[in-house]
Amino acid sequence: MDAQISGKMNLKSISGYLTILFLSFFLHAVKPSNHGFHSALPVIMIIYPVAVGHKVKIRFSPKDFAIGAAVSVIILLPYYFIRGGDLQRISAYFVILQLLSVSLPEEFFFRGFLQDSAGRHFRAVLFVSLLFSFAHLPKAVFLGEWISLLSFFPSIVMGWLYMKTNNILPGTLFHLFSNIVHQSAL
Repeated sequence: MDAQISGKMNLKSISGYLTILFLSFFLHAVKPSNHGFHSALPVIMIIYPVAVGHKVKIRFSPKDFAIGAAVSVIILLPYYFIRGGDLQRISAYFVILQLLSVSLPEEFFFRGFLQDSAGRHFRAVLFVSLLFSFAHLPKAVFLGEWISLLSFFPSIVMGWLYMKTNNILPGTLFHLFSNIVHQSAL
């Protein structure tokens, strides 16, 4: 691990990541019949940074919103057309679920907490993107969704957005639109 990154990553952030990773492996391995257990992961992603006293930077800024939307269009629109996406397959329920249980909690935790703890430089973006991709390993192992490990690449964009704006909103938008576009092209 880079000395500059490891110097800033503390026991709280490393423990938080390992907690999320362990819980994700556990939930995917056990496959509890009560789907309410699966909501524990996004809840912990939001509660943990707050519980350890980390102030996650999230604010509604029209400028940051526009940056997140513009980067999403520039990067995701070609993918949407190349993969033959169909937005009619996407329900409002899916969008809300993705926002509240995936995009926002993951950006809150990975960018607002881990990347903020690792530093404001591109090496931190790459390091947290590697952690983000590795956090998708349970989905790959237990559900056979190996493509989820490619989340490293959109994570670089989300990390860069956070590094440039110091706000998780643009990355959350990009994350949400990435998941929508990916689902529309399945």
